Amino acid sequence: MKSPNKLFYEFGQFRLDVDNHRLMRNGEIVPLTPKAVETLRVLVERAGVLVERDQLMDFVWPDTTVEPGNLDVTMSKLRNALKEKETGDKFIETVPRLGYRFVAEVRKVVEAVPALVIERQTIGRVVIDEEIRLGLTRKSDSESRAPLSSPRRWLAITIAASAAILAVGGLAYSRFWKATPNSAGPASIRSLAVLPFKTLESGDENRHQGLGMADFLITRLSHLNKITVRPTSAVIAFENQQEDSVNIARKLQVDAVLEGSIYRAGDKVRITSRLIRVSDQKVLWSGQFERLSRDELQLENEIALQVVDSLALNLSRDEHRALSRHYTENDDAYRLYLKGRYEWNRRNYAGLAEAQRLFRNAIEKDSNFALAYVGLADSLVFFEDSLELNSALRKAFELDQNLAEAHATRGFLLTVHHWRWQEAEESFKKSIELNSGYATAHHWYAVLLGIQGRVDEAKAEMQRALAINPISYNFLADMGQIHYFNREYDKAKDYCHKALEINPDFSYAHRYLYDIRLQTGEFEGAIEEFAKANDGMTQVASQVVDAETDRKERLRTLALYKELYQQRDITEFMRSLILLTENYHPSRNDPSAPYEYARIYAFLGDKEKALDNLERAFDNRAFMMTWVKAEPAFDNLRAEPRYQAILKKMNL
Repeated sequence: MKSPNKLFYEFGQFRLDVDNHRLMRNGEIVPLTPKAVETLRVLVERAGVLVERDQLMDFVWPDTTVEPGNLDVTMSKLRNALKEKETGDKFIETVPRLGYRFVAEVRKVVEAVPALVIERQTIGRVVIDEEIRLGLTRKSDSESRAPLSSPRRWLAITIAASAAILAVGGLAYSRFWKATPNSAGPASIRSLAVLPFKTLESGDENRHQGLGMADFLITRLSHLNKITVRPTSAVIAFENQQEDSVNIARKLQVDAVLEGSIYRAGDKVRITSRLIRVSDQKVLWSGQFERLSRDELQLENEIALQVVDSLALNLSRDEHRALSRHYTENDDAYRLYLKGRYEWNRRNYAGLAEAQRLFRNAIEKDSNFALAYVGLADSLVFFEDSLELNSALRKAFELDQNLAEAHATRGFLLTVHHWRWQEAEESFKKSIELNSGYATAHHWYAVLLGIQGRVDEAKAEMQRALAINPISYNFLADMGQIHYFNREYDKAKDYCHKALEINPDFSYAHRYLYDIRLQTGEFEGAIEEFAKANDGMTQVASQVVDAETDRKERLRTLALYKELYQQRDITEFMRSLILLTENYHPSRNDPSAPYEYARIYAFLGDKEKALDNLERAFDNRAFMMTWVKAEPAFDNLRAEPRYQAILKKMNL
């Protein structure tokens, strides 16, 4: 049997293996997407000749309509792989507005291969020994410019084998050779979770490296419009967990999951990763990479691009730009930022205080880290409108005008502290335009809509946030609050209970249930929820001399109030709450305290005192005044001229 030949192109330190569709550098495989290899092949085969952009796109993406940005990103991948900037070697020349030319010297190498090559392939549960490349001959130079490996060509190869091999080979072709990363069923993938990568080293300094890798990929992939990517806040709970990835993916309600591991040895880092379809646990893409540690960010970018390529997504120019964006080159700053976001997502006083500290430390490590400034602003915005809050947000915009997170934070600041509703809405819309996968923008926009009484719009926007992160107890509880604003108390309870199934100690869900039960007359249940809400509100250490003693004292006091309610009635309990608020030392100067008094007095039917306190809260620009129009507790005040005057001054 005659041995076929294999064709290679060599240039510099590189060898392009045409038949195996891969690029090697000094004998090592260079990670490249299939489209990048195909683009390189077209250019190399026409070395010295200008290949126009449209012509190149026709070769690489035949019979497919793609954005011109796809080619731009592919060329960027090739330049990075060829290390033009690092070595100074020039391989690809860009001819502005026309196309590209391969300018390096190319050597064409033909090598003989054995007459029979056996590849063992697993197809479903059937293992097939397939005879391939039997009697393979190259086309003429002119014909070789067409895209490689047409079905007709492989069918001819298979016919050249024996009848038995024909039957098996036909099966292998139809189920393996067409099963490239772009045809393994990615069209069915509409949602994706990137799990924290496993770190194969011990030591506290390595604890969050896998989460950092996941967050890097999530941040980039969340800009893709055709796929929903679970945010870091959804996957952080699975850091260092041994649970099966597919089971986690089912909990996260996604179509596919990306998992991987990181191993460092000396100055090198090795990363393995694979993309798994949940429905049948099929691996759609896998890769193993090894680089110098200093090239890790470049490697992370390459993984993101290969995942996108495996999903066969047609990207816009903005999506391409977002995929290659770098936020910081400082690993320490990035890890501090990740820890800060973890604390911020806890949504309690202690978590927000710790988040502030971590974000400030991240900024010290990298003063040009825009996301760290946004994080600091996010952790300050729940308190008062401060100089530090505005300075941090202003700095974030100076560093990056197109940062979706910064626009969302500006929208929330304008909502809760400035009551500039229209400007806030414009900021939220801008954030969503820049990154529709940023769940917090949808969440805070829903809050604004609920405040204004646009309940149906608020529900729809919150559903968009939940579509991105369905296990966010914060989103679920706030969806309950929106239903509460619409007097849909049963649905409001349901969402709060869903939040508590995920986090039983989430104080805001307990607080919303307290509000709901007051409106529905379930007073004993309301007191139980009040106790749980206050027990969950861990105080900032700097404000409390002995936090544990303080907590026990508050619980003892609440037990007395519960006993008081059982002995008398709900009105005595509510009056006691005023004393509790006045005597509880961290709240003595709380600008929101009058708002709480107003709620209590409105419940007790004392309209004058309720309105007095609402006016005080308005003068204090209390955080909670933002909800004054939507709050059912004030239903008995709505006809009062003083209440209407407050709404008018707030443009509500």
